[in-house]
Amino acid sequence: MNRGAILIIAVAGACVAAAQQAEGPQTRPPAPQPPGTLKIIVVEGEGAKNSIRSRSATAPVVQVIDEAEKPVAGAEVVIQLPLAGPGAVFHGWLKTQTIRTDAKGQAAATGFAPNDEEGRFNIKVTATAGNRTGSAVIAQSNVRGTGGASMTSGRSGWWKVLAVAGGAAAAGIVVAAASGNGAAAPAATTPVTITTGPITVGGPR
Repeated sequence: MNRGAILIIAVAGACVAAAQQAEGPQTRPPAPQPPGTLKIIVVEGEGAKNSIRSRSATAPVVQVIDEAEKPVAGAEVVIQLPLAGPGAVFHGWLKTQTIRTDAKGQAAATGFAPNDEEGRFNIKVTATAGNRTGSAVIAQSNVRGTGGASMTSGRSGWWKVLAVAGGAAAAGIVVAAASGNGAAAPAATTPVTITTGPITVGGPR
């Protein structure tokens, strides 16, 4: 490469640099800010035991607060139940329910009832307000009856009632049989009292 070509390249580079400097620093669009974080506090439902027999359950109730620990009103709360296995339903068949928080930042599920499968399960809760999100998990379990101890004591009580009733029935049968055979019931025994009179001693006869 001769000196003329090198000189042309150098002049062209200097012109480009001068043009960029004249335009000033290039501006780029700001990077999107990550969404804020919402905190979900479980008010009711954590660790609840739902009765399959009575179809009674503790419905989830949550409170949504922001980074400043203040309640977030109007946040969208989505409660998701397990699709299979132990779990529950909303209003007889729904697996998902969407609620808006009130002025206190609280949202309560409605129409909540356990299914027929016994065991533990998790409920997923998601809250959204603008570009802020948050999530939480509520653990519950489905049980049959009210527990082993109370069921055992109740069963013993029933056996005692049946035993007493059986004894009374047996006594009634014996009395009825005696009446049917013409035998009279034994009369009460009258106590015999012996009273000693005065003793008199006389001469020989």
